Amino acid sequence: MIKFLKNYWKSITVIACILYLSFVPSSTFNGIPTFENEDKLVHFLMYAGLCGMLIFDFRLANKKNKTKSLYGFMVCIAFPFLLGTLIEIVQPLYFERSGSWLDLSANVTGIISAWLFMNVFESFINKIFVRKKA
Repeated sequence: MIKFLKNYWKSITVIACILYLSFVPSSTFNGIPTFENEDKLVHFLMYAGLCGMLIFDFRLANKKNKTKSLYGFMVCIAFPFLLGTLIEIVQPLYFERSGSWLDLSANVTGIISAWLFMNVFESFINKIFVRKKA
């Protein structure tokens, strides 16, 4: 458990931020200047950040294992999707927030974008962060 926390503390921090922002009353953000559909941008950025951080942490934790595993894919892609879906279902049931299909689609777009970004720039990221710490 300690090894898991040591390897994934950054991802856990992002998850905690997402949970806070998803369940805090929406009146908390009343004084913040907004623009139309800014919440979709926030959803995109939150889930892109989560997916990217999970991929980064997973690669760092498994830097000796060169093969990409199905487990890694499930953690880095499926977990953010399931978390976002669960939050969108739970928000209108237990909190003063509304769930939305558009919010979920922004989540999925962020996840896919982060996965593409992390794979396109994999060698650059590995050269700077992963291999340097090996």
